[in-house]
Amino acid sequence: MATPQRTAYIWGPVSSFTGPLIAWLVKKGWHVHVACKSSINLLSLSPLDLRSAAQAAIEKAFGGHGKAKAFQDRIKIVDPIEFRKGTVYDAIIFAGLPPNFDESRAPRAPWSAGELMDILAICKGAPLFIISSLYGGIQSDGVVPEELEFARRKPQTTWEGICQQYELRLLDKLSKWESPWYLVRLPILSGATDDGSTLNYTGLYPLLREVHQKAIALKSSASRKKELELSFNPNSTLWFMPIDTAVYTFWRFLEDDQRTRILNLIPTNTLLNMEWLGFLGKALGGINIQDADEDKLGLPAALQKLLNDNVMVKNRNLFEVAGRYHIPPVQVDESYFERIIAKAAAVNWGEPLEKKDSGVGYSDRLAKYYFEEFLPGLLNKGSLLDKALAQGHSIGFIIKEASEPRWLLKLIEGQSVLERFEPSDERPQICFKLSGEALVNLIQSKVPLHRALLFRWVEVEGPVLDTLKVTNLVERFFKENPVQADQLSKLQVENAAV
Repeated sequence: MATPQRTAYIWGPVSSFTGPLIAWLVKKGWHVHVACKSSINLLSLSPLDLRSAAQAAIEKAFGGHGKAKAFQDRIKIVDPIEFRKGTVYDAIIFAGLPPNFDESRAPRAPWSAGELMDILAICKGAPLFIISSLYGGIQSDGVVPEELEFARRKPQTTWEGICQQYELRLLDKLSKWESPWYLVRLPILSGATDDGSTLNYTGLYPLLREVHQKAIALKSSASRKKELELSFNPNSTLWFMPIDTAVYTFWRFLEDDQRTRILNLIPTNTLLNMEWLGFLGKALGGINIQDADEDKLGLPAALQKLLNDNVMVKNRNLFEVAGRYHIPPVQVDESYFERIIAKAAAVNWGEPLEKKDSGVGYSDRLAKYYFEEFLPGLLNKGSLLDKALAQGHSIGFIIKEASEPRWLLKLIEGQSVLERFEPSDERPQICFKLSGEALVNLIQSKVPLHRALLFRWVEVEGPVLDTLKVTNLVERFFKENPVQADQLSKLQVENAAV
């Protein structure tokens, strides 16, 4: 007797969790409908991906286009509230909050609660699975409970505040919902146990990258000292879990008719910071990672806080499902860190803009040429940048690798002016932060700005509506005024000679 077809609807970005989940479900015979946003809503606040970005991420989760093609008949990419007529959904998975404090899309997550009711109104009766974060459910005593109603502590990072807003808004919407629904709280997600792969290099990866680079520097130095200082609480736990273990456990939870209402998904054999950081140091050639009051690593603020935060998680339900589903213990040891670091380093830690792609590498000379020679010649001629400045905005550009000051565009007595500015100066109203390789590709019009933003090669800060308008004008400016490749090649030769 054939197994009945099961269909899931997944709302949310194709993230470190939902991407591998989609791949796992279709391999297990499920059909999956994935929500995406329309291209006409390119810069909307929705955390959803564009159709092309969603398709690319799904293929990456499968391991490439060829492997994904075999299952293409089981995946349908749809508009947010599009449901195939006559389809009976076996699960609605609402994952509006990207895991791993994905800074580019996480601030939009709380707004996604408004779209939940539109989805539920169309597909009544199907069990709903809300994907949240452990860091949205921390009580004032530092414990993440398995209850729905409790007093959350005051957010200690922007990320924790976003997680709280997201979960609270969703629970408020669901307070009068009569159909079955379940809450699954995820920890930070790391690479798969078998090959170290991951869809996005966020969460724990900024720390792994920084420590990896420091370890390389220590090995190449004349000093015999193999110690690295990091600010962390040795006797606390930073909750993270390999992605394949998280997906497998969630899948078993999804198919269990006797599932619990709330599942705090964490490893069943947790490690203190002193333990897993010890394994990490060994994986990097015997580096001794020492606890320090301060460190010089460039870590995200949320990760710095989590390393010192003594958060505990109630996990009675986890042990129940682990026993029922026969989930083996996760081995997060020296060999595990060797795999995930090797995998990340092989793909430049997820940064796809490599020098070989553009033919021209970044240099300070190139940045100076663009901002101090090329760009000024296009100002005050009715350009799109002039239009952006005429609306009363000041626009800043910060190149992450640049050793020189940043650049600022502003209007002075009706004239567009470009000048340098220091970190201590007043912040521009709209500020673009980008890598040198992103700059090289953008000014050659090889990568559109909206794509660079979607893949986090560029970050933009400023008031939402103003930022949307300015970003559109800047993207069109890059497209209409590319720098010729021969000029960049000439600069590269000059830089090499110097």
